[in-house]
Amino acid sequence: MKTASLLSLIAFATISTAAGAAPGATDEARAEAAQQHAAAARAAGLRPFETLEPEVRISDTDAARRAAAQRNARQAHDSDLFEVMRGGAGIKPAPITVTDTDSAVAVAAQQLREQSLRAEYAECVRVQAATRPVIKL
Repeated sequence: MKTASLLSLIAFATISTAAGAAPGATDEARAEAAQQHAAAARAAGLRPFETLEPEVRISDTDAARRAAAQRNARQAHDSDLFEVMRGGAGIKPAPITVTDTDSAVAVAAQQLREQSLRAEYAECVRVQAATRPVIKL
C-alpha cells in the first residue's frame, strides 16, 4: 500500500514538474519567434516596396479590399522608411521631461527607439552601398 502511494506521489510530482516546465519553454520559443519576426520585418522594411500582386482593378468588394490592403502596405512601408531616414539624419523627437517613473520609462523607450532607428539607417546605408554599381573610368 505504501509502495503504491509512493509511486503515485512520484508520478504526480513528475507530471506536475513536466507541466510546469512546458510553459517556460513555450514562452522562450514565442520570444525567439518574435525576435526572428522583428528582424525579418526590419530587413524587409529597408528594401524598396514592391507589390507581389499586379495593380488591382476595383470591380467588387474583394477587389476593393485588395486595393486598400496594397495602399495600406505602401503607406506603412513609406512611414517606416521615413522614420528610419529621420533617425539617420539626426532628427530627434521632442524631449520628454522626467517627472515620475512612467515618464522615465517613456524616456528610456524613446532612447531605445532612437538607437534602433540609427541602427536601421546604418543597415540601410550598408545595403545601398553594397548594391550600388561600381563605375569604372
